[in-house]
Amino acid sequence: RGEEKKVLRYAFEVAETSLDPAKVNDLYSRMLTPHIYEGLYTYDHLARPVKIKPLTADGMPEHSADYRVWTVKIKRGIYFADDPAFKGQRRELVAQDYVYAFKRFADPSNKSPAWGGLEGEGFAGLNELRADALKTGRLDYDREIDGIRAIDRYTIRFTVKDPRPRFVYTLASGDLFGAVAREVQEFYGAEAEKHPVGTGPFKL
Repeated sequence: RGEEKKVLRYAFEVAETSLDPAKVNDLYSRMLTPHIYEGLYTYDHLARPVKIKPLTADGMPEHSADYRVWTVKIKRGIYFADDPAFKGQRRELVAQDYVYAFKRFADPSNKSPAWGGLEGEGFAGLNELRADALKTGRLDYDREIDGIRAIDRYTIRFTVKDPRPRFVYTLASGDLFGAVAREVQEFYGAEAEKHPVGTGPFKL
């Protein structure tokens, strides 16, 4: 019996609505997505009291005295799961992947159910980026904004309009704010949500 595999089977009461974090609107989908996509931080559930710990981040974030500017370093050597979108190359996780992931919630074409909550965070320039997208019909992902910016390959800086002492808890929402590779979204287009590709331990 020692060689027998242990298998956990868990029945969802309803099917997932999506495996695209920007389009998820139900609990069951959000139980799946953090196993595929990884956020910068996660919860240390065994700690008492529960605390936040780095996941893909290289240490805890640095923040300005007024809790408006948050800087996060990303661990080197983390890779996305292999996928045809990467054309046979290993694809390393970089800061820009988080910038892209956050901007996807502001993209009107994604009709993100989570946008209302993210809008309230007050990222400098993000609401304006969305407003322009509503006028033009297309979100300009290449336009840099102060609110979410990769300042080098492995460093991301968040700037919010008002003090957010608890902002690290937003960054620990890996079921929503996990890293997304732009190449995957562009490779699969409208079918991308059927091909989730992340840095997490599981793949579909």
